[in-house]
Amino acid sequence: MAERLIHILPEQVASQIAAGEVVERPASAIKELVENAIDAGARSIEIAIERGGAGLIAVSDDGCGMGREDAILALRRHATSKIRDAADLIAIRTLGFRGEALAAIASVARMRLRTRRPSDANGVEIVADGGEITATRACAIAPGTQIEVRDLFFNTPARLKFLKLPSTEQGAAAEVMQRLALSNYRLAFRLVADGRIVLETARAAAPLERIRQLFGPRLAERMLPFNAIAAGMRLWGLAASSQESFAGPRLLFTFVNHRAVRDRALQRAITQAYQNLLPRGRYPAVALFLELAPEEVDVNVHPMKTEVRFRRAGAVFELVHHALRARLADQVEPANIIPTAGGEAPPTTAAPPLLAASPLPTTAASASALTAVASSPAPWRIVDQPERSLRLVNDPPTPAAQQVPLGLGYGRDAAIAQPQPASQLASSSAGPHSAAIPRYAALRVIGQIFAGFIALEGDDGLILIDQHAAHERVTFEKLRAELRAGQIRVQPMLTPVTVELNPARAGQVAAALPELRAMGFEVELFGPAALLLKGAPAVFGSEGGARLLTDMIDTMGEQGFGLRGEGAFDDCLKSLACHGSVRAGRVLRPPEISELLTELDSTEFKTNCPHGRPVHIEFRRGAIERMFRR
Repeated sequence: MAERLIHILPEQVASQIAAGEVVERPASAIKELVENAIDAGARSIEIAIERGGAGLIAVSDDGCGMGREDAILALRRHATSKIRDAADLIAIRTLGFRGEALAAIASVARMRLRTRRPSDANGVEIVADGGEITATRACAIAPGTQIEVRDLFFNTPARLKFLKLPSTEQGAAAEVMQRLALSNYRLAFRLVADGRIVLETARAAAPLERIRQLFGPRLAERMLPFNAIAAGMRLWGLAASSQESFAGPRLLFTFVNHRAVRDRALQRAITQAYQNLLPRGRYPAVALFLELAPEEVDVNVHPMKTEVRFRRAGAVFELVHHALRARLADQVEPANIIPTAGGEAPPTTAAPPLLAASPLPTTAASASALTAVASSPAPWRIVDQPERSLRLVNDPPTPAAQQVPLGLGYGRDAAIAQPQPASQLASSSAGPHSAAIPRYAALRVIGQIFAGFIALEGDDGLILIDQHAAHERVTFEKLRAELRAGQIRVQPMLTPVTVELNPARAGQVAAALPELRAMGFEVELFGPAALLLKGAPAVFGSEGGARLLTDMIDTMGEQGFGLRGEGAFDDCLKSLACHGSVRAGRVLRPPEISELLTELDSTEFKTNCPHGRPVHIEFRRGAIERMFRR
């Protein structure tokens, strides 16, 4: 008889394979343990690590705890209190659910679990070594759970050698805790590394307060609240003003039903919302929370539960992109009502509260109502809310009974959390919210300095406006509006102008004539190495049309302008606006300054030029007085 080639793996080996999927590094184990504590209803969670987590990970919480039998079962693979059958997998309402975390961690470490329910007189302590339980005994412990994980990967040296330096692993742990603390701002967290406090946050009343705790008051003052609803989905959070940017995406946080995720569609929607507002290679700070029916998102895509798959990815992208773009269009007030086909805009009403302190229990009626909303797509409208939030609503308006709030409940019984108004998102006991951008024309004009900057006196300081960046934004938005309306308006030249070409590039220019005409230049070939300019974009007037055309030809690549879609046109419009805008070094008369400020105030995304450079810089009065030691 031939030897059998296929066999069942021993349980310990299978557990170590599962550990390889779930526990990539100490930070992965911390994430799983803290998520379990959150699911257990903890209000305060403390984490202590040594050697970046490779030596020790200790997680303590004040949650519901476990009894003796449950604690023993918790160390077995696929043991969980959060799902009962396959049907539960399409309606995940807890952070942990796979039943692999504790067993996987225990299989590659030395673990001690101590836990107690409030109703029990004593707690239980379980000791495991490499996944094998070696001791079970009663212990004295306050209600809650304490888990110690020592010598991670001690029995898998191949995994151990791939760990980074302890400082690097500690940084990864801190990043994990930042995400968990941000999405659970009502809980208190403390992370201690080698005896030193790395992160400590008290329970916060609003997301902005948690931003202040984690990243400081400077960033918190520059965060703008947003709040949108569409087709059974709710979007809310905080986004940095366009004058604040970072070298990397480390402050870009996305959460789906309060689960920190990495999703390309969400990331792309955010970056495109900031398009033409930030310099190339710079990133915004955003804390974005998306809430939708559990059936609308698959969180079981990745063992570490950091990736999701949306049933309607296109609708999610549109909601995020439009809501953020509308909020950034005018960073002083929320966007105006945008009418859509099909009738009048719905009346202005207050949005339902987000993340209320008392969650409502899940009911079959609420779940079916939400599904009904989600299955009936409709155009979106942006409505100006009294609490300065954006609300995307169905057309016609969804009945009040169907506007069911959806969130993620924690503990043994899942609950639906209420969304919170933008005013609550921004409120903070730590200080006032001050991300507003001023109305430039309402400020007192001091004058022009260095023939390039307009000086204004604000309520609390001095504001300098880059006249070129300001005019560039105004011009760019005018050109883009004309392009979207059909074509860029052309103003005929009083007398056609001949533009000489470099003979070596004449063929390339001739091939790019359709693109030049699309950008508002009325041109035709005039001999082997010349163009005849008969009209230029009307926004610039007839003066300087030849110089503007020459500048555009000089910036043309070997393959022409390569116009492919609106994004590529935007790149050309940036260049066109830049070449055609008022330059630094030009002295402006008071009426010209006044006209520029008025036009800038009426322009969307007025805080930055199309290339992302800031339009204004503010010097606070207090800082000026301190420089004079007053």
